[in-house]
Amino acid sequence: MEKVPEIKIKLTDVTERLDEGYLLLSELRKEADAPVVKARLLNKEVIAVYGEEAAKKFYDPRNFKREGAMPKIVLKTLFGEDGVQTLDGKAHEYRKTIFMDLMTPKRMEEYHRILDNNLAHKLNQQQGEFELFDLAKDVLFRSICEWAGIDLSKMTREEIDRVAEYQISMISSAVTNPATHIKGIENRKRSEKWAQKLIENARTNPVAGKEDVALYAFANATDDQGELLPIDVAAVELLNVIRPTVALTVWIALMGHALFSRPDIYQRLRAEFDKLQDSFIQEMRRYYPFFPMLPAFAKQDVEIDGYTIPKDSWVVLDLYGTNHDERTIESPEVFRISRFIGKEKHISYDEEYEMIAQGGGKFKAMHRCAGEWITLHTLRVFSDQLVNKYEFSIPEQDWTIPMNQFPTFPKDKALLYKK
Repeated sequence: MEKVPEIKIKLTDVTERLDEGYLLLSELRKEADAPVVKARLLNKEVIAVYGEEAAKKFYDPRNFKREGAMPKIVLKTLFGEDGVQTLDGKAHEYRKTIFMDLMTPKRMEEYHRILDNNLAHKLNQQQGEFELFDLAKDVLFRSICEWAGIDLSKMTREEIDRVAEYQISMISSAVTNPATHIKGIENRKRSEKWAQKLIENARTNPVAGKEDVALYAFANATDDQGELLPIDVAAVELLNVIRPTVALTVWIALMGHALFSRPDIYQRLRAEFDKLQDSFIQEMRRYYPFFPMLPAFAKQDVEIDGYTIPKDSWVVLDLYGTNHDERTIESPEVFRISRFIGKEKHISYDEEYEMIAQGGGKFKAMHRCAGEWITLHTLRVFSDQLVNKYEFSIPEQDWTIPMNQFPTFPKDKALLYKK
C-alpha cells in the first residue's frame, strides 16, 4: 500500500484555497493525481477520501469514530453540543433509535399531509413575485413544528419568522466570516433556549399517547444507561429534527433551479410525472451541492484505494465528490432525470453508498441522516405542487449557484411569479 500524497498549501494561499468551496477536495485530488490526498488547512492536517468504496469503509464503525471529529465552529452553530452526530457505538445507536422510531410509515404519511396542506395554503396566498426560498422556509418551519407536536399558536408572526430564520442562520454561519459566525452562535443559543422551554413544558405537562411525537419523545428520552437526558441535550436533539427540516429550504431553491432554469427538465417531468418524480428527486439530491463533507478519526490503520490511512488521522469523506465520482457514475456532471429509475427506493431505504447526499450506510447503526425520509416526502410535496398544481411565470433573475458558499443556492433564491 502507498503513502498518502500531500499537497503543501502556503499560509498566504489558505483563503484562496478555501474559496474553492465544494470543489476544494476535488482540486486537491487533481493536484496530487490520486484518489486520496493529505493537506494542512487552518493548522490542521486532514486526509480526504471519496467514492463508493471509501464511503463503505468510512461508515464502518470498526474503522472510524465521530467523537471529537467535528470542528467546534460547526458544533457551536450547525449541530450543537452532545447531539447524536457526536456519539459512537452503543450510545449512538441507542440515541439514533429515538430518531428512527419517529420515522414510521404512519408518521411520514402524517408529515406529508401536513406539509401538503400548508404549502397549498401558502401558495394560494401568493400573488405577484415571490422568492421560493423564503416561502419554503416559512412552510417547512410551520410544518415540522406541527408534526413534532410544537404549538405555535401562542407565538406572534414576527416570533415565528424569527425562530425560523434562526434555523437558517445556524446552517449558513457554520463556515463563513467571523461576524456571521458569531451571529450564528447567538442564534443557536436563542434556538436552544426556545427548545429547552418546550422540553420543560412537555415534562411538566405530559400527554398520553404522544410517544411517537418528537417533542414528547425527546422530553422523555433517556441515555443508554437509562438516565433522563439533560434538558439542554434533549433540546439539542429536538432541534436536530427542526433545523435539518428547515434546511431543506436550500434544496427547494435548488429544485427551483432544476425546474425553472431548465425548461426541458420541467417539461419532461410534467409529461411523465408518476414515472419520473422519485428519480428526479434522487438525481437532484445527487447533482446539486448540499452538505460538502463529513469528518471522523481513524480507529486503526485503514486501506482506501490502495493508500494507507494511519490510525488517529483526521479524515473527511467528500460527499459532493462522491456524488460526482466518474469512476462509478456515468456522466456525473449531466443532470439525467431518468438516472435512478428502478433504484429510487434502494437509494433511500436500504444500506447504501452509491449516492450519499445525506450520508450512507445503515440508518440505525451508522451515521446516516435520520431525516432522509422527511427529505423525500418534502421534495415529493414541493415537486408535485410546483409542477402539477400551479402555473408560474419566471422573472428574469440570476440563477448562478456559487460553489464557494455554504450552503449554496441560486443567487436570487428562485424567483417565481403567480397571478
